Amino acid sequence: MSSIAGTSGARAKGLSRSELLKRAGVAVTAAAFGGAGIGQSNDPDSNTALITFLMCFGSYLQNESNVVAIDSENTVQAVQFMADLYRNGEEDQIFGWNLASNNRYLLSGKGSMIVNAISAIRTAEDLQPSFVNDLWLWPVPTGLYGRLGLAQTTGVYSIWQLAKNKDAAEKFLVDLCAGYEGATIASNLFNFPSFPGAFPAKQLYKAAAADTHAPHGKYSILTTVASKYTRNAGYPGYTNAAVQETLDRYLIPHMFAGVSQGRLTAAESVRSTAGQMKRIWAKWKAAGKI
Repeated sequence: MSSIAGTSGARAKGLSRSELLKRAGVAVTAAAFGGAGIGQSNDPDSNTALITFLMCFGSYLQNESNVVAIDSENTVQAVQFMADLYRNGEEDQIFGWNLASNNRYLLSGKGSMIVNAISAIRTAEDLQPSFVNDLWLWPVPTGLYGRLGLAQTTGVYSIWQLAKNKDAAEKFLVDLCAGYEGATIASNLFNFPSFPGAFPAKQLYKAAAADTHAPHGKYSILTTVASKYTRNAGYPGYTNAAVQETLDRYLIPHMFAGVSQGRLTAAESVRSTAGQMKRIWAKWKAAGKI
């Protein structure tokens, strides 16, 4: 799931949106650290981070009936906030962010905050930079509507129609998903179960708290993020083909970047994106996939 990785500061209690804006600016002007690193590019991490911020502002790709819902004042506010954050504490590189950028930015010692899975922290534990014991994890910042966000990636398992032993394949997938304790621990807490019973909450918390890397207990917050704040990309509806096409075409990062770069106002960018999404939804609805 997505979490905030950064240096010292608020630690596990989390940040509000106003604190995020303030801290990003302070970090730059004080020259103690770099600013925030939140991508606005054709990159899966940018999709995850920006849809997470939309959710915290009460903005969603679609509603519970799987109808496009992006064209709202909440979206306009979220997009304008991110433009302000960029101007206050980010660098132009966020428009060319890729899957490695979050890690490089934080581990260089230049960046003070990223939105990512835990790979940057785990890499720091291997490389042991001087600031490794000052790296913390937080839940996503509180927006106008609290905290919500996406899983960083979601695994999807399929069985080919041409498979010759479908029963065994189905049993394998059931066994894999139903008993996920070993997979979670072996992944160093990267991978969490899809189903709560696959690794009971108390046991999962105990495993996260037992991680021996300093600062001790920093991984415990992941259990809260997973149980309270994580949703699917189509929330409050279901993720469907139209949601996936929106992700594949990086319409959400484009919507944010157009405003941050001064090419469009927030309202114009949101309206344009909503029009594109409505055409995508209409296509997939006509195909019977929504």
